[in-house]
Amino acid sequence: MAERERDASLRNRIATKLGIGAGVVDAAMSSLATFLTGLVAATILGDAELGVYAIFFTAFNFGQVVANNLIYIPAEVIAVAWPAEDRTRVITQSIMYGALPSLVGALSIGIATLVAAQIATADVVLPLTITAGITTLLWPSQDHTRRMLHIADRSWAAASVSASHLGITAVAVGALMIADVPAEWVPFGALATANLLSLILALILARPWAAGPAPERLNPMNLVRSGVWLMVGVGIEPVAAFGAASIITFAAGPVALGYAEAARIAAVPIIVLGTGLGYVMGPRVMRGAIARDIDVSRHNHRRFNTFLFSAAAIYALVVGFDWIGNPMARLVPKAYIVEWLVVVTVFANVFLAGIVLVLQELTAAGRSKAIAIVSIISAPLQMLVAATAGVTKAFARPMSLAVGNGARLYGTRKAIAGIYPSPSESDDDNGVAVV
Repeated sequence: MAERERDASLRNRIATKLGIGAGVVDAAMSSLATFLTGLVAATILGDAELGVYAIFFTAFNFGQVVANNLIYIPAEVIAVAWPAEDRTRVITQSIMYGALPSLVGALSIGIATLVAAQIATADVVLPLTITAGITTLLWPSQDHTRRMLHIADRSWAAASVSASHLGITAVAVGALMIADVPAEWVPFGALATANLLSLILALILARPWAAGPAPERLNPMNLVRSGVWLMVGVGIEPVAAFGAASIITFAAGPVALGYAEAARIAAVPIIVLGTGLGYVMGPRVMRGAIARDIDVSRHNHRRFNTFLFSAAAIYALVVGFDWIGNPMARLVPKAYIVEWLVVVTVFANVFLAGIVLVLQELTAAGRSKAIAIVSIISAPLQMLVAATAGVTKAFARPMSLAVGNGARLYGTRKAIAGIYPSPSESDDDNGVAVV
């Protein structure tokens, strides 16, 4: 019996390590696609045009929130409690119900168009509007299908979808540049093409229609009711980021925002790591939150934080400054025009990545309202720091992200304490913090 238990424990540890590897590879491949297009934008667009691209990119980030949080994440919370072989069956229903919210989310690009039209000409704004709109429409469904593959313990299948996404993006970038189309069509145009084709591949791999009906029928109104607080809580952050970018544009000029966008591109790997860890550890803390198992929470948060903070410190040392051993200085030279900007952005991204696991845990525990309340309180802080752009210039963007997301991380970590039994109830007196 003891030998069988040891074998099972060893298999679980191996599966965990392989799953984390697949999750990081998946997030890396997916984020490398946006990194590649951001790198292309930083190379082929002028400083002011890069600032306009940053406005559309922040609107794109918000546009994903609507379908993700109203439909897709609530559906994932339901599916995570099903047997692993049944979980992908939710996709047929969830994508059908998510179509309209995805379209509504894509309308956020119209707001970016109104803002950008004040500082740029139509030949810059129109291509970004069309291509960013299509990308924003498609992205949530592709992202949801990949997450469902992780939830179904098929993380390497999800990673293969992201690999195809990256490859198609690279080919599309090359084809558009060879065709000599105007530069503004290239970044989001390549992403839109890659999202469409990789979504088709993800559906083929998931095959939600092949194994019969799902264990239960989803009710779209119930999904929306459970997701509305989550949409408020998660949606406020990209709204605040968009507002901050707009404030910085008008207070310090689009060139300052362009430099901040270049620094964001250089610091993206920290977000990649946090997202990848969340793909694999997220379903575990969700199941732990549903079962009110504090040990699962503590174990996964310790591992998550150790990976994230150690990586951020090492990464800041390597890419924080323009020196001969820094590859980012060659790839994104505009990020280093303002000294220390990349370092500040790396550590700002730690706060943004650090909240990934906490949000999944609170959502599974039915505490989405707490996420919304914390976000409503923290958003004005983010906007207030952005308003210093007249003095702080490009630094206003990472500083505003650090303050806003730092406040969200602090508040949501406090909210986690209410999920689990008190130490006396759980018979756990080891004094370890909840997260």
